[in-house]
Amino acid sequence: MRKNILTIIILAMCLINIVLSAILIFVMVPNVNKSTALVNKVAQIIDLELESPDDAIANIAVSDIETHLIEEKLTCLLAKSDDEDHYAVLYLSLSVNKTHDDYLDLQPYIGQYENDMKEIVTDEFAKYTIDEARLVKDKIKDQVKIRIQELFKSDFVINISFGNILFQ
Repeated sequence: MRKNILTIIILAMCLINIVLSAILIFVMVPNVNKSTALVNKVAQIIDLELESPDDAIANIAVSDIETHLIEEKLTCLLAKSDDEDHYAVLYLSLSVNKTHDDYLDLQPYIGQYENDMKEIVTDEFAKYTIDEARLVKDKIKDQVKIRIQELFKSDFVINISFGNILFQ
């Protein structure tokens, strides 16, 4: 008799274990799927951020890049750091992607917008003192590139260069 009661208790415990395991699976699986989907989305976002826009520029062949040099030397007044006026003297050149969809439409306008581009460069340099301008030259280049792309409403300008830059 004791063997039968012990067998019945073991059988009941097994059935309870199976029922609780089934409930646990039905409750946990949807949450685990949601968590997995969230982790996948985060992983995709991180992968997108790792692909920098510079990689796209690196894939452009040298033969597909056209350089436009603005002949006139630019003299940009810098923000005051002391009683003297300081200047940045430089040449501006644009690197343009010849394979870009907007190239044929916008390339003729580069000459027409030279004064606007010079003003953009002057405005960006005017934000910094001579010491700051020396340190953040790359940041200034990035800002100038962004503003020129906004001017043309296109990203066919892929790089800006300041040639023979001299701080006085």
